[in-house]
Amino acid sequence: MKDVFRNLLNIRQQRRPAPVGSVPAVGTAIIRGDIKMNVTDPISRDLWNWMVLSGWRNVPVKNDRRQYTELPDGLLKLLIEAEPTQRDAVHARIMAKAKDE
Repeated sequence: MKDVFRNLLNIRQQRRPAPVGSVPAVGTAIIRGDIKMNVTDPISRDLWNWMVLSGWRNVPVKNDRRQYTELPDGLLKLLIEAEPTQRDAVHARIMAKAKDE
């Protein structure tokens, strides 16, 4: 009901980006803007630091009701297996895939 009220009165406020958290555990989700990706494989500290700089964050609340575009599960593995010099290119392909869906 609050959601409808906020939409009708146009009183929505832009949320601040979620704070940077620790390396996400397998089975959790991470977000970047309106895109959500499930963590299916362990993420190294180095990769997580790179992902944070690219805008990825842990989901900030337990029961997140926001609507996201969910990425297929295999895409994180592509980023994990990519060489550090190739991460930007792989990440660009992942984000393009999100826009296609």
